[in-house]
Amino acid sequence: MPMNNDAPTDLAKRHLPLYRVIEQNLRERIESGHWPPGAMLPSRKALADEYNVDLRTIQRAISDLLADGALVAHGGRGTFVAHMRAVGEGVAPSAAVQTVVIIGDPSFNPGPSWTVVVNSIHEGLRGQIENCRILTVNTSDKSPEGVIRHEKDALNLAETERVAGVMMFHAGGEETLPDIRRIMAANIPVVFVDRIPFAHGCDFVGIDNRMAAREATEYLISLGHRKIALLAPDEDVSSIQERMDGYFDACMNAGLTTSEDMVFSLAFEKLFAGQTIKSEINRVIGEMMSRPEPPTAVFAVNDFIAQYLLIALEEQGIAVPKTLSVIGFDDMERFTPQPPKLTTIRQPFESIGERAAAMLAWRMSHREEPSACQHILLPTRLVVRGSTQPLV
Repeated sequence: MPMNNDAPTDLAKRHLPLYRVIEQNLRERIESGHWPPGAMLPSRKALADEYNVDLRTIQRAISDLLADGALVAHGGRGTFVAHMRAVGEGVAPSAAVQTVVIIGDPSFNPGPSWTVVVNSIHEGLRGQIENCRILTVNTSDKSPEGVIRHEKDALNLAETERVAGVMMFHAGGEETLPDIRRIMAANIPVVFVDRIPFAHGCDFVGIDNRMAAREATEYLISLGHRKIALLAPDEDVSSIQERMDGYFDACMNAGLTTSEDMVFSLAFEKLFAGQTIKSEINRVIGEMMSRPEPPTAVFAVNDFIAQYLLIALEEQGIAVPKTLSVIGFDDMERFTPQPPKLTTIRQPFESIGERAAAMLAWRMSHREEPSACQHILLPTRLVVRGSTQPLV
């Protein structure tokens, strides 16, 4: 049954994040038949009103249900309960079930992009692998140590259960590399998405983060900006480091002086709650604007951070883009109903999921055939909107 307006008080007594409890309640309503297969869910706003929470909490609650296939989203139409395929439907009786595990931490990209990628992976795998069972393991936690522990557990599950393949969004840093190598040594196909743990010796589908970040920074330079700040979490993952490298490439090629005081780090261990992110962003704004020559533009390494930055700047009365131009990375706004306003780098999330699924399906069907590892880098695109302007 849905929760009443007193629900947050009751939920606060549980040892789970609020969005997790709502997710479980939504799942129970689906499984009980309250919403039968094919039924359209109420709008995000209606659910937020029903549970007496904000839209962001509802979005996070729904994201895992979309990711594991319990729900499906049809752009412009709404979110629907999936039509669950009966066991063996359309599959030859002799076909063995092949289990694929998707391992990832969506907590630092809680918007719809994670859901889009994972849904594309699901659709691609089911379309190419006969009788495929897909398990999505969410490794998010309240601390970096928790993420590492969950990633280790997920990899151990993949090994002990001898799954047919693994799709991985690596978030465990160096601590889980031995576990990854053990999986690969057991001849279990692994395809990495978005983040890559090794420079060589693994299959990967993503984008050229360095080139895309260079393009974003070069665009700001073309607008006349010379004091360009870089805003990034101090997270030890390949995609963040590559985007930072692209920023430095563009600055150096333009003859701009880059120094540590133009790089503003958000403490990774603190970025596990919305309020903490907001306080970190406010701290960084204070540091930026207190410089004798403050930056006139900011490159945020993802849209999640960029959106928090835009909100905080508005609250502090700092005009965007008149006082400070802001550019992000991902283009999450194209999935939301609000008019987009952030200049950003668009990632081809749908294509990333499709190509990753195709690569893993091929590896699973050719596991005994030696073949060189592949890195597939899909094209990105600069999308110019109202958060940037030429330096006056």
